[in-house]
Amino acid sequence: MRNKTNELKIDLEDEEIILLGNASESAGKLLKGTVTLFLSEPMRVRSVTLAFTGKMKVSWSEGIGHHQHYHKQEKEIIEHKWQFVPIIDQSSSKRTVFTLGAGEHKWHFDYFLPGHLPQSLEAEGGQVVYRLKAVVERTAFIQNIVKKLPVQIIRCMMPSEFELMQSMEIHNTWAEKIAYNILLPSKVYARGQSLPVNFNIIPLAERLRVRSLTCTLKEYCTYTTTESSKTDNRIVKQLRVEDPFPNEPILTENNTTPIVWAKELVLEIPPLSSHLAFCDADNEMIRIRHKLKFFICLINADGHLSELRCSVPIIIISSFSEQTEINTLPAYDQAWQTALCLEGPPSSSAIDIPPPSEQHSGASTPMEVPNSNTNEYINSDRPTFASPGAEPLWWNGTDLSRVPSYRTATLHNAVPFSNSLPSYDQLASSPRHNAMLEQLSITPVNNTSNNNIDHNQPTPPHSSTSSTCS
Repeated sequence: MRNKTNELKIDLEDEEIILLGNASESAGKLLKGTVTLFLSEPMRVRSVTLAFTGKMKVSWSEGIGHHQHYHKQEKEIIEHKWQFVPIIDQSSSKRTVFTLGAGEHKWHFDYFLPGHLPQSLEAEGGQVVYRLKAVVERTAFIQNIVKKLPVQIIRCMMPSEFELMQSMEIHNTWAEKIAYNILLPSKVYARGQSLPVNFNIIPLAERLRVRSLTCTLKEYCTYTTTESSKTDNRIVKQLRVEDPFPNEPILTENNTTPIVWAKELVLEIPPLSSHLAFCDADNEMIRIRHKLKFFICLINADGHLSELRCSVPIIIISSFSEQTEINTLPAYDQAWQTALCLEGPPSSSAIDIPPPSEQHSGASTPMEVPNSNTNEYINSDRPTFASPGAEPLWWNGTDLSRVPSYRTATLHNAVPFSNSLPSYDQLASSPRHNAMLEQLSITPVNNTSNNNIDHNQPTPPHSSTSSTCS
């Protein structure tokens, strides 16, 4: 920035954009913030703009010396621009100059990011980067004011994906020497999380001992261009324990009692602040996968060594989404319990929500509906249906088309469940039903008029349904 007294800032409402769920189910997230320009004196500018861009890049080299080849490719993922000060005057083809007064100038911006965007990534051979760039274009021969801000997009796990959180177990019998059982608490782990691995080994051969146990977290990165691809692998974390069972008994001819050797090893996954590991990724140019490998080194009775090897794929993610009322909705079979579905005074902490007649500009005329308990007439903007002599139904006087927010629903008390549903005759007498028929220009047909229907003319589907169900 050439003039330090003039300051250009970009402020985001959320420092990190969190996408919930995988790319196929994520609903996306709103990118929202402000651009602020502080001027110590009036300034002549041509435009003030902001651009949001997302790019995916891969690059690597192969060979040595004269046989070395470079591979590089870049793809634009997303782009959006905001224009705060017009660039071209609509009434003239000439460039227009605007004068901004001294003081603070603030512009708000927002843009909805789709849920399929890949998360931010900084790998050795590939990158996924997002950036905001604000530009104050000055007049000729004067340097523009530019401000750049990287945007971090992180993908978190949805509660619907928690089936991946089920424990994993690897068990088998190897060469009639040992029966082993390796247990993992989950298939998915977040950066910075501990990964415990439990070994349970049953010796089957006499005088067999375990020399060492090894756990290795390995990472596989595949970078792809239109012409070539390359796969790199590296060891992210390794833990080795020598002589893991020093005081445990061994199987002999005299000791035939079943023996179980148990040991837990804990791997620490590198945190997000470290570049020692990357999160799993799967897109057209960058693919990152992880495997957990196990090695059990055995000392046989004659002294020679044997090694058992096995592996299992795991998933490394940025973090897990928190269970808050913002992103958690009630289960479908619990939605009817909200007190907003009842007619009556809410609790003292409830939010005062006006009835539908006050929410809409065209209020309908109140109708008189008999009350089944008192046989008196009550004035209501919404119908109350009940069978004579029966208890009032839980949905009496309720506009079932109104769905409360989760925050509002939690402020009300639950109501007892009822299996009662209105009959067709009760629904047909409601103003909503009649209004719907008027909008569709359909007149209900009685049973007695079925024989008078002109079959040569088309009959709306709703008319035949009404006459059959009446």
